[in-house]
Amino acid sequence: METRLFNPNNFISVTEPAKQHLLNQIKQNDALGIALGIMPNGCAGFEYTWNFVSEYYSQNYKITHIGDSVLIVDLLSADLLEGSEVDLVDEGIKGKTLIVRSPKATGACGCGESVTFNI
Repeated sequence: METRLFNPNNFISVTEPAKQHLLNQIKQNDALGIALGIMPNGCAGFEYTWNFVSEYYSQNYKITHIGDSVLIVDLLSADLLEGSEVDLVDEGIKGKTLIVRSPKATGACGCGESVTFNI
């Protein structure tokens, strides 16, 4: 069994492959960082959203530093995403995909595009 420690300075962990992918995307899009959020959608109830960030007010977000950039999460999504891990996985012919492993997700749809939270 793997033990993970919670780091209050980075409330979401980002694997090295995901970090490199995100930093490349941020640089290519001339952004300050990436915003990760949750919105009601999909067959399981919620889907993760990803957006490039050119400005933000730190008091409105939880922040995880990735290199010189940031991964920000709005305060409404933060409770459900706290303790999550962002990873980049190789899905064969589908290519590489960013995934979020949230300890608070209670289920997911078959295609993996949406998740369920008991809220």
